[in-house]
Amino acid sequence: MHDKTSNTIKHIIIADELKGDIKLPDIEFPIIYTNNIETVDTIIHKSDMDVLFAIFIIPSKMYGKIREHLNRVNDSKIYYQLIIIGSDDDIAVNDFSHLYYISDILPKNVSEKKLKFVIHKSQSIIEELFQQKQKQTLYLNKLEDSLRDQNDLIDIGRSLSGERDMDKLLRLILFLSKKITGADAGSIYLVEEDESGKKRLRFKYSHTFSRDIKLEEFVMDIDQKSVSGYVAVTGEVLNIPNAYEIPSSAPYSFKKTFDEQHSYQSRSMLVVPMRNHLNQIIGVMQLLNSKEDLSGQKYDNAAFEIRLNEAEDFGKYVVPFDERYNRLLEAIAGQAAISIENNRLITQIEMQFEEFVKASVTAIESRDPATSGHSFRVANICKKIAYAINESNSGYFKDFHFTDDDIKELEFAALLHDFGKVYIDLNIFKKSKKLYPKDLDNLKLRFDYLYRCIELTYFMKEMDILKNAVTANKPCDDELNKLRLEKESKLERVLAIKDELVKLNEPSVLAAEPQDILNKVVNEIEALHCLDITGHEMHILTENDKINLAIKRGSLNSEERLEIESHVLETYKFVSKIPWPPEYRKIPEIAMHHHEKLDGTGYPDGLKGKETTPIQSRIMAIADIYDALTAHDRSYKDSVPIDKVKKILREEAANNKIDADVVDIFLQSLEADMSKDAPVH
Repeated sequence: MHDKTSNTIKHIIIADELKGDIKLPDIEFPIIYTNNIETVDTIIHKSDMDVLFAIFIIPSKMYGKIREHLNRVNDSKIYYQLIIIGSDDDIAVNDFSHLYYISDILPKNVSEKKLKFVIHKSQSIIEELFQQKQKQTLYLNKLEDSLRDQNDLIDIGRSLSGERDMDKLLRLILFLSKKITGADAGSIYLVEEDESGKKRLRFKYSHTFSRDIKLEEFVMDIDQKSVSGYVAVTGEVLNIPNAYEIPSSAPYSFKKTFDEQHSYQSRSMLVVPMRNHLNQIIGVMQLLNSKEDLSGQKYDNAAFEIRLNEAEDFGKYVVPFDERYNRLLEAIAGQAAISIENNRLITQIEMQFEEFVKASVTAIESRDPATSGHSFRVANICKKIAYAINESNSGYFKDFHFTDDDIKELEFAALLHDFGKVYIDLNIFKKSKKLYPKDLDNLKLRFDYLYRCIELTYFMKEMDILKNAVTANKPCDDELNKLRLEKESKLERVLAIKDELVKLNEPSVLAAEPQDILNKVVNEIEALHCLDITGHEMHILTENDKINLAIKRGSLNSEERLEIESHVLETYKFVSKIPWPPEYRKIPEIAMHHHEKLDGTGYPDGLKGKETTPIQSRIMAIADIYDALTAHDRSYKDSVPIDKVKKILREEAANNKIDADVVDIFLQSLEADMSKDAPVH
């Protein structure tokens, strides 16, 4: 498959209901003024471009309507950012969700320079989003190709291993080879030896999807003059982009006789030798014309669905064979040559499957750059521990040994142990405080509002006292001083409570219970009776704030923690669907139980004791903790010094959370590595 990443892009600015409200700067992009949301559909669907880069400049009141509408639009067609025009009060009263799509919130009197800067910033964000999407699409295409190749290889292995009829076997080899590579035609030649010992190449079988061509068997000398003869002599794979353009300096050549007789064009060619277990060449497989629709249309099986009926079709659909098909077809040819070559194909399948697993993990981890590489590091640590256990000749692991298959099984389980996180909200993984940043900001804003409300209330009271004093013609200094002291006391307390809650937002161990602190400040705040601009009672602390600020340990509330914990079950569901060979059958169970604790407090099953949890899962639990603590790429926390990490692991082992014997083996191997790297004096 040839990746197509070029797109025709159109840049526009859509200003909704704002013409005259703000002055738009001179911008190189066209500006469309509209107050009709349906116009957006017309712009998107009738655009002659592949992709639309759109910047919406809208009043705050239009945010919900615009977002609701854009949610229904194909996100591969349009990439956009919102610039909202509104006041601070609009920010307070509107629920601006999906902040990812909001570049900025600007006042109506925004300067041209500032607006121009924000527009360019929005364009930069859109371009970055587009590039990320392109990379993801490219990754997905490669994964899909890898998966299809993997499935086709498995089908070939099963089919060929069960076929004993020679004629059917040759037909099956060629059919499946063309299916994988998208080839339109192909032939198989077998090496035969006469009584005198002279070897010749016999044309045995051919098939063309686009033509009904019946050919009789014939023999040809084995020499380097023809393409097939050259491969039979040298054992080299030939991947020829265009048979009509073979250089004159090449030892082989291509004769157009076949093409002229059948109105055919043999352009791209892939020719591979068929070897037996003694590395002897017993035949040659030749494939012609790899097909692909370069206009972008996607076919499930180009070999069957694209037909080369007219002369111009060869230029329109035929492409060079992808280089990755060279070894792939060699493996198929080798397996077809003799049954013992099945082992070679199995190795190829395992290699491709491993790469598919790694590519899948890479694609999943690309969602969050902060944890990128985590699964690969955990897998390496797991293998390191397994090898260290094998080298142990005393203690708990004296008679324990991991085979190569066991270690490979552990590696796959470790690579896939967090695969289920693809189903979990990414924000939860990044949540470093009890409240999300936007929730904390909103809480602070509400406290600021409360502060101003109290100031205003007391200002009005002071005015009443002054009016009454003037009317009664009597002094009011004492009454004013008392009122002002009362006001200052309340304002200081509001600021103090705000600071308390900001500290309470930190996921650290406090002297007092979070709920006790919260109960006290909630009662104080509610007694102040803050009113919103409509005159209704305003709750400074929302139920969400109360739930999250009351968290005793860490930054996750019970609901979020349950969602996090569900990733192991999602991993199990996914990994269980993979058709693992018998030697890897325990991978789903190993991956699912890497968060179990020896004291029974882990999840998902609350397993207790060493005997109930697989040793591989206990190894992975330690590797997972170690990498999480030492990782240098977490934006929301610093890596923990190695000495403190060792202390944490030992404490967890002492508290019967993780396997103490595995911890000892792991720390010993760490110290051994550190001593090797230490400078020699």
